[in-house]
Amino acid sequence: MSVTNNKIEIHKPIEQLSLFGYKNIFKSFIKIHEKQKLPNVILLNGPKGSGKATFAYHFSNYLLSKNEKDKYSIENQSINPNSKTFNLIRSNVHPNFFLLDNDSKEDHIKIDRVRDLLKFLNKSTYHKGIKIVLIDNVELLNKNSSNALLKALEEPGKETYFILINNNSYKILQTIKSRCIEFKIFFTVDEKKNILNKLLKTYKSQINFDEQSDKFFFDTPGNILKYSTIFENSGVSLFNDDFTSISYIFDICKVNKNPEFLTFASFFIELFYNELSLQNNKKINTYHFNKLKIVNLINDIKKYNLDRKNMFVIFDNMIKTDAR
Repeated sequence: MSVTNNKIEIHKPIEQLSLFGYKNIFKSFIKIHEKQKLPNVILLNGPKGSGKATFAYHFSNYLLSKNEKDKYSIENQSINPNSKTFNLIRSNVHPNFFLLDNDSKEDHIKIDRVRDLLKFLNKSTYHKGIKIVLIDNVELLNKNSSNALLKALEEPGKETYFILINNNSYKILQTIKSRCIEFKIFFTVDEKKNILNKLLKTYKSQINFDEQSDKFFFDTPGNILKYSTIFENSGVSLFNDDFTSISYIFDICKVNKNPEFLTFASFFIELFYNELSLQNNKKINTYHFNKLKIVNLINDIKKYNLDRKNMFVIFDNMIKTDAR
């Protein structure tokens, strides 16, 4: 789902033409593939917003567009917008590529989608026999859909590649994980800053992350970019104080059911209570207890679809009390 403000729309990974921060990983994958040792089942594990899905789409474009006129640019880490592969994948009609993900209205990946995948795997292909299956949000596979997928993962075709993407804050079934070769995605603070600066430049954002904003970089560049777009036209500075930021996000969460905003609320609550703990270490235990209480309740809102408006009024009163 895209996060927008009046100026900026962040494109979905499937539409991202540029890839930042994955140069060494990309080259490693190319070398492994050229040696015919690329694992048939790959698990990309890392925090949400670290670009795992964008990397997966770019690597898929590299594999599938190698013989095309507008093939993937390894040097620039970019997809040609005229690429036949890019446009077929984006339109969800590429005969050698299958995306398995949850419907935007569903909490889980249903077994019917897995059955569609199995039909895809049984079809013949026209491009060197390569088939790529991208499974995004693999943690959303339920028991039935996981069981239906297992056999395909156990016995993939020689040139069939599964790329599974997992947000590492959620566990996936061990039966799925045991059939994968796992690659953990991690960036240093300096790498995150470099990626974020390139993203901000790409989207022509006016927000400047200077040395005073290092506290943001325990999160991922993709998430920080989303925070930036939310605040850029709000009249509220992202850098003023954490209390103002939380209040603004709370107001959004009361009326907007996009689950990403709940994640953003949790992020700013972390920042807020970390700052309070640094200012008054005598109340660290109290702050820690209240932080966990709010974060856990936000998770309950996601899980049980609780009344947002009343809950965020309670949270607002809690942080106002602690801010005094």
